[in-house]
Amino acid sequence: MWAHSLRAEECTKEKLNELNGMTDNEVLMALKVLEEPLILKKMGDKQLNIQVKLSTTDTYRTFCKQVLVDSGSSTSCISQKFVKKNLINTCQLPFLITCYNTNSSTNKDGSITEVAEMNMTIGDYQESI
Repeated sequence: MWAHSLRAEECTKEKLNELNGMTDNEVLMALKVLEEPLILKKMGDKQLNIQVKLSTTDTYRTFCKQVLVDSGSSTSCISQKFVKKNLINTCQLPFLITCYNTNSSTNKDGSITEVAEMNMTIGDYQESI
């Protein structure tokens, strides 16, 4: 199994057994995740925040929030605290996604175990995240 060098330690016999128990689509998603590390960047003093509208894709609940633009993260992230406080439905991932800091250490908050599908609107622009 090939993985990004920062993810190589995750390629274990246990992971292979886990992959063997997944559907084809779940395996493809898992292998795509293993290609690149998820890198989180700590927010500094200089950052750009903008107002966005976030909508859940299942219940269509809407939240207007200030969000950080281009944090350096390799994906979109949402706070577990925000998800729990607002009772946003999530989907359990069939595998863990290990998060890395910019210094290549693993993030203290642990792995990602579930995802929330949202629509983000900025002015006339809309994107699924």
